Amino acid sequence: MRLKGARVLALAAGGGWDAAVFALLGADTYLADISAIQLRTARDLARKKGMSIRTARVDMSDLSRFGAESFDIVWQCHSLVFVRDVDKVFREVGRILKPGGTYVTSTMHPTTLRLYGRYTGAGWQPRTSYFDDQAMPYTDDGDVTWQFGRISVVAPTIEFGHRVETLVNGIASAGMVIDGLWETSPGDFDLEATPGSDEHLESLFPAFIQIRARKLFKPR
Repeated sequence: MRLKGARVLALAAGGGWDAAVFALLGADTYLADISAIQLRTARDLARKKGMSIRTARVDMSDLSRFGAESFDIVWQCHSLVFVRDVDKVFREVGRILKPGGTYVTSTMHPTTLRLYGRYTGAGWQPRTSYFDDQAMPYTDDGDVTWQFGRISVVAPTIEFGHRVETLVNGIASAGMVIDGLWETSPGDFDLEATPGSDEHLESLFPAFIQIRARKLFKPR
């Protein structure tokens, strides 16, 4: 995948380094996100690194701001979990990708997402069926508390654990052909981690699923 001179869209990636890294590697980079604050943070980061990126405040399900076949690469990291209908996103990605263009996306693994914070002492009890397409239900057991050093922030989010078949079939129906799929967890596999901890769970099940696809033909 050649980045120098490529036209790249970092989709719903306002909270990370993605756009700045693509620009650093020589890509003509756009960043699209629904959050004005995230976009400003990304622009400030790129400016500090001496990079130039262009930004657009849009919903990932509506990319009408961009013309058909206008990007060589669409990169979407860990944001599909926040949208109910991924097929809308995939159709938009298929529309704006150039023929031969590449789409790379990653999201929370649908199996493991249902298991976080659900340790029973003997194993994990899923918070919902794998076949349930509704948003993940939350409880009052601290699973919506984020720690930033000594500061605790209660910030519940609406997250969807999209099944593997939903992801694969949605991408295919949008005119793209999948040529890579990976199931990964961060860090080292630590089977000696505290039973019930996220680290222990991610040693047994993948935390993320990543898919790479190419647009080879126009969608039906």
